[in-house]
Amino acid sequence: MKIALITACLAGVAHSKMAALALKKEAKKRGYEIAVEEQGGHKIPIKLSKQDIAESDIVIIAKMVSISGKERFKDKTILDVSVNQAVRKPGLILDKAEDLISN
Repeated sequence: MKIALITACLAGVAHSKMAALALKKEAKKRGYEIAVEEQGGHKIPIKLSKQDIAESDIVIIAKMVSISGKERFKDKTILDVSVNQAVRKPGLILDKAEDLISN
């Protein structure tokens, strides 16, 4: 499975990074590819490429605040979760992602 992940919290520092790290670790454990974009603090340091989005099987949006650029994912399967869920239960998030793309 290929995952495009967006994380967003108010400052774009602690929670976004912890969510990204937890989901990357779980994805790696399962043999999945994951591309990450962290948002917050009025900046987007690394954006998902058009190729990352096109090749993804699912887009996971782990957020505490609204994300910018959501229109990029209009034709993709999207799983919206909270940043806190992603930090605490990354396995559950990826289980839900698997269920969504298998149906």
